[in-house]
Amino acid sequence: MVDAADLAAFRDHLDGASTVTITSHRSPDADAVGTSLALARYLRSTGKEVTCVLPDAPDEALDWMPGVQDIVLFDRDPGAAQDALHRADVLFALDYNGLSRLGPMADAARSATGTWLMVDHHMGPEDFPAAKVHDARCSSTAELLWGVIAGLGGKEAVDAEGASLLYAGMMTDTGSFRFGSVTGETHRVIAEMKDRGLDHTAVHEAIFGEQPMDRMKLHAFAVVERMEVYPEFQTAFVHLTAEDMERFNYRPGYTEGLVNKALGVAGVKVAVFAKQSSDRVKMSFRSTGNYSVRDLAEKHFDGGGHNNAAGGASEESIGVVMARLRGLLPEIASGIAASEGNQE
Repeated sequence: MVDAADLAAFRDHLDGASTVTITSHRSPDADAVGTSLALARYLRSTGKEVTCVLPDAPDEALDWMPGVQDIVLFDRDPGAAQDALHRADVLFALDYNGLSRLGPMADAARSATGTWLMVDHHMGPEDFPAAKVHDARCSSTAELLWGVIAGLGGKEAVDAEGASLLYAGMMTDTGSFRFGSVTGETHRVIAEMKDRGLDHTAVHEAIFGEQPMDRMKLHAFAVVERMEVYPEFQTAFVHLTAEDMERFNYRPGYTEGLVNKALGVAGVKVAVFAKQSSDRVKMSFRSTGNYSVRDLAEKHFDGGGHNNAAGGASEESIGVVMARLRGLLPEIASGIAASEGNQE
């Protein structure tokens, strides 16, 4: 449930606003894009002028989302992005807990003079918003946003298309509803969306259905040639170099799910996927049980996220990053053992 006081604060700020800009994090996933577009649809139904601004392009698997073609991308049109940020009366931070998560767009966001509001489910939110709806226990920002829209009296404005946007975020952030963050409330929200015409099968097929052959070959290569499994440490790593991704004609979203393949190896309780880009190495961390990969990512790679799913980055080379990860194996194994001891 969304706190009534938080909703009242949102309502007060929105009542006096005519222009709204919605932002989400770098390398936006389905939760980031789906919530941005769903909130934009709702706010436009109330008469607001709304612009969605993202640091860079979403995964091509999200091209089906209604309104995705209208998103302003900072890396492609920084002028239009800065204009949207600077003229907004209200700005939303969706699915991220600190402005640094915007990457190169962070400075432009910090210079915005409008009022910031946040809807997020990541641990440790910064205090830049004037008001926020935050719950780190919630399965997804999409689930939280449903509560916000409903609490503001906008449930009737969520049609089948709007529901599909929110469902996409919920489905992907919960690993198709298999993670421990899923609750009865998660399924009650989906039931309400189904009543509004949600076609959940179509959303699943749009995201996980047909895949480019290059993506399938990249995954096969990563598993066969780039996966390192350390049974004695209950840990597995996967990495891809820039050359690897060029070889398989990499497009945004092609590496989605690779970290889960490593976590799926028998006996593995912690998995890390690292990929090289032009300016950094980006990492995805996953775990099972009580071991917190969020703490690991935060301590060593300026990261954050959730106990069982986190992210981090480094400006070092992919070779150095992988060497650092291998050096952390004893620490990871010790942490796994300690977390299992806490379960007893």
